[in-house]
Amino acid sequence: MASSLNLPEPTELAGFWQVADKHQVCSIELTDVRLPEGSIWELKSDDCLTELMGNPVAGWRAAPDGITLTDATGYGLAFFSQESEQWVAYLVDGRDLVMTFKGKSK
Repeated sequence: MASSLNLPEPTELAGFWQVADKHQVCSIELTDVRLPEGSIWELKSDDCLTELMGNPVAGWRAAPDGITLTDATGYGLAFFSQESEQWVAYLVDGRDLVMTFKGKSK
């Protein structure tokens, strides 16, 4: 019997997170506010995440097996797969980014 992964609701993943590489740690907030693009949710951050990613990050979307951070048009910039208590993205430039949940938004 085949099993399938469930697509998490935005409210399940919304909250405060940290995204880090070996040199930098950025605080972000995944929200459950839908962006005008239609299929992505608003991500709040400061310039730290843009510096870390090399592109402005405006949104995110859930997948059954992870979380994708996107630009404002929905273009995927990094895919984080869940590995135990953290989520990891392996970038083409050889860096690993780790995303860790820090708590729910109030």
